[in-house]
Amino acid sequence: MSKKLIPYFSLVKSEEHKSADIIVFGDIVSKGLVWWDELFPADVNSYDLVAQLNDIPEDYDITVHINSNGGEVKEGLAIYNALKTRNVTTVCEGFAASAASLVFMAGKRRVMNAASLLFIHQAIVSAYGNPDELEKVASDLRTITEAAANAYKEGGVNISDEELTKMLKAESWIKAEDALEMGFATEIAEAEETEDGVVTNNAMQSIIAAVTKKPANFGQIGVDIDTTPLQAIVEEFGVKVDQLKTIMQQTPTPTPAAGDNQKKGFFNFKKPENGKGGKS
Repeated sequence: MSKKLIPYFSLVKSEEHKSADIIVFGDIVSKGLVWWDELFPADVNSYDLVAQLNDIPEDYDITVHINSNGGEVKEGLAIYNALKTRNVTTVCEGFAASAASLVFMAGKRRVMNAASLLFIHQAIVSAYGNPDELEKVASDLRTITEAAANAYKEGGVNISDEELTKMLKAESWIKAEDALEMGFATEIAEAEETEDGVVTNNAMQSIIAAVTKKPANFGQIGVDIDTTPLQAIVEEFGVKVDQLKTIMQQTPTPTPAAGDNQKKGFFNFKKPENGKGGKS
C-alpha cells in the first residue's frame, strides 16, 4: 500500500457549516517546474489554489491557515488577488514570511497567533550582467517591491509609506502585537481552556481535526488512515533524499572561470593556498 503524507497544501470543506479550510503549509512556487514538482509535489502554487477556490461555493466562509517561508512574488500576488475577492479569514499558524505575508494580507480578518511571526522584505533576485543590465534589474526589483507593498497598504496597514519602505529594506520580522498595532493583522487569537483544562487555540485545533479525522472526502486530502505521521515523514524524507541525490548526480559540475581557481569559504572570503585569508 502506498503511504502518503498530509499535503503541505490541501482543502477541507464542510457542507454542514458552509465553510472551507485551505492549508498553506509549504513554499509558494510556480507550477510546472518538473524537478521541483517531483521532489516537492505538495508545495503551493497559484494555479492549484485558484482551482481549489473555484470549487468552493460563493456563500462559504473560507479560512486560510498559513505556515510558510514564502517563495515567488508573482505566485504570492496571484494568490492574494484571488483570495481577497472572497470572504476569507487568514490565520498565521507559524510563519507568514515573504510571499506568504502577501497571502496573509488577503484576509478580511487576519489572525495572528501569539507565537507567530510575519516577515517582509524587498524583492530579491540573483543576477549577472553589464552595468546597464544590472541597473535595469535593480529598477525592476523596485517596481516589484512596490506591487507587493500595495498588498500591505490595501490590506489596511496604518503606517506611512516611508515607514513601510523602511521596514521592507530592513527585512523585518513582525511580532503578533506589532502586526496588530500596525494594521497587518486585525486580531490576535485567544487561547481557550477546554472542559478537561487543556489550553488550546481554536484555529489550530480546527486544522488538526481536519487532517487527523476521516471525513467523507478523506481521499482528497491525501492521507492514508493506516499511516502515522512519524512513519510517513521518515519514509517520505528518505524518498526525497534519494531523488535529490539522483538529480545531483546527473547535474554537471560547472567549469570554473579563468582566474577563479582560489578556494573560497563562507561569505566569499577567499582562502589562498598559503592559508592566509583576505576579504574578496
